[in-house]
Amino acid sequence: MSSVSTMQTATDSHDLFRFINDAHSPMGDMFFGVVSGLGDGLVISLLCSLVMLFNLRLGIASMAAFIVSGLFAQLLKRIFDMPRPPALLDNVHVLGHSLTSHSFPSGHSTSDGVMVLLAFLIWQCKDWRSWGIASLFVLAAIGRIYGGVHFPIDVAAGLTIGVLTMWLFWRWSKSWPVESWQQSQWAWKIPGFIVAVQAAVLGLGYHMQPSTAQSLALIMPVAALFILMHVWKGKLA
Repeated sequence: MSSVSTMQTATDSHDLFRFINDAHSPMGDMFFGVVSGLGDGLVISLLCSLVMLFNLRLGIASMAAFIVSGLFAQLLKRIFDMPRPPALLDNVHVLGHSLTSHSFPSGHSTSDGVMVLLAFLIWQCKDWRSWGIASLFVLAAIGRIYGGVHFPIDVAAGLTIGVLTMWLFWRWSKSWPVESWQQSQWAWKIPGFIVAVQAAVLGLGYHMQPSTAQSLALIMPVAALFILMHVWKGKLA
């Protein structure tokens, strides 16, 4: 890519950032302040563990995709070390803490991308639930722009990495002997234990990123433990 094309891409990304970030409002702050927290690493790992309770293959694949894509995103952050919006632009509307470095790609959006494809793998493409959940995680990624911590190109790259990694692990998982694993009682006991530990960590003083999404640290553990109890009763019945 030529330097002119690179500069034009950066300009377009900054213009789109301004369009989204400048559209802030009290209601928008409340919505994106919470929804953008869905991309937090512990929240995503908890959701992947919950999926294991109902679909072991998809749960393991999504957890592996989350870990690998996250590590890849962190590597790219260190390689490119791109400045974040507050370091380049004035009057940036920020939700939570103001960050200035390691902008590209967005780690939250990478995790969101895993969940976007996972929604369509859990349900059929024609099912409203897949579109609803996928849209929620796309909005969570957009919330990183609204919250002033990432440019649109960071979010687009993160979503792409997450979706592609989830697709690769889903394809690979078809060769895994999951059916034989499911014959063991540990097939649900181990994920159940992981869910309990993650819910405890999340609910006992975990600091969400962004900090405006701290309410998720109260809601998610309660919901996860409720689901775990439901599964436990079903297995013991």
